[in-house]
Amino acid sequence: MKLVIQGKNIEITDALHEYVTQKIEKAVNHFQNLTTEVDVHLSVARNPRINSKQTAEVTI
Repeated sequence: MKLVIQGKNIEITDALHEYVTQKIEKAVNHFQNLTTEVDVHLSVARNPRINSKQTAEVTI
């Protein structure tokens, strides 16, 4: 399984990369034979008018 993690307005640290990897592996454990690639997009909005400032989008 290929895991691609991208960040917008956020630095992908080693700890963040390990956390995402752990959660994704747990989520796709049952479908490993069907899953070839997982894209994770993490973003932080710097606009104070936006309520949800942190977003995670996962495409399997």
